[in-house]
Amino acid sequence: MTLSVGRAKARLNDLARIANSQHERFTLTRNGTPEVVLVSVGDLEGLQITLEVLSDSTSIAMNEEALAEINGGSSGGMTVRMRSEIVR
Repeated sequence: MTLSVGRAKARLNDLARIANSQHERFTLTRNGTPEVVLVSVGDLEGLQITLEVLSDSTSIAMNEEALAEINGGSSGGMTVRMRSEIVR
């Protein structure tokens, strides 16, 4: 949903609750130009983790290898290694 900063200010409590409970994102605009996005902390952390994983070539290679194992009907070593890396 997109709304002006002024309208968002008047509804900030409700917008924060909705962002948190329903994972809704709100784009706030000033003079019609997008300026900021309101998202829950959980969604932001998920985006940050995704960016971290996608920027790491080793993680991408491990993910591709694990997917190949799964698509081949195996849940072999790479999947187990990936799980141990995630737990760290």
